[in-house]
Amino acid sequence: MDSNGTALREALSKRADVFGSLADAPASKPELVDRLASSRSTVDRAIDDLEAVDCVDSRNGTYSLTATGRHALAAHRRYAASTDAVDRASTLLNGLPDGVTLPATFLRGATVTVAGPHAPDGPETSVGNLLERATAMYGLAPAVLKSDVFLLDRETDRGAFEAEVVAEPAVVSALAALSDAPVGSLVDSESFTLYESDGSLPYALWVFETPSGAHAGITFRTGDSGGMITNDDPDAVAWARERYRSYRDRADPVDPAETIAPDDLSAATESDDPSAATESDDPSAATESTDHPV
Repeated sequence: MDSNGTALREALSKRADVFGSLADAPASKPELVDRLASSRSTVDRAIDDLEAVDCVDSRNGTYSLTATGRHALAAHRRYAASTDAVDRASTLLNGLPDGVTLPATFLRGATVTVAGPHAPDGPETSVGNLLERATAMYGLAPAVLKSDVFLLDRETDRGAFEAEVVAEPAVVSALAALSDAPVGSLVDSESFTLYESDGSLPYALWVFETPSGAHAGITFRTGDSGGMITNDDPDAVAWARERYRSYRDRADPVDPAETIAPDDLSAATESDDPSAATESDDPSAATESTDHPV
């Protein structure tokens, strides 16, 4: 086997069907011909390629993957899953700040939702559905929309729900300027904790804890389009939790009394209806950024 892995990668790419078939069960060459609907000469060449990279053993004419073959196939499948997610999310990933990348752990097996002309609210609807089932939520907010405030205020008001948000300094300042939104009610809730980051945030990352399991995601909003990448794989969720905590640990808790106008804190809002948020869901109403925090 070559030292740099080129031959192994070529065998995996060229003979993936044979790798996969032998991973399911050992087989003779005639059985592989039947399974793959291939010619005998094609199967002969494939077995030669796999033997050349130490990926198959033969006993009495029956071929099976070696430990090297099994590990190589597993790595190939992980790579394929990651690149598939990158391809599906390319429009969203291109909206990340320069130099910011997402790990394969988060992208592999992810669900990608891109807003379209006939379903522009698809990503926000998915987040709202998760939020309704969540017992806890924490995330990063590089920007804020009125709808975010309404959604979080509604959920903290229902009880059995805790939320933490690390927001950029500009977002914390912008909260007090949001009109017709229950900012005071939200930040004064015992179920809500707001932190101010020590600098800019790379993406609108969030984690929802639900009775059925945890879900991690990143919401994107660029101009009139946007979308969301979500993943409930334990490794992806663990990465998202670690990233959130790394920013929270460097952030400062926000004192509502010092940030939000006293009148906002003391007055009971009359516009605590989430439907009211849709009337002013223009990102410019809060910040110049077009990212979406939740």
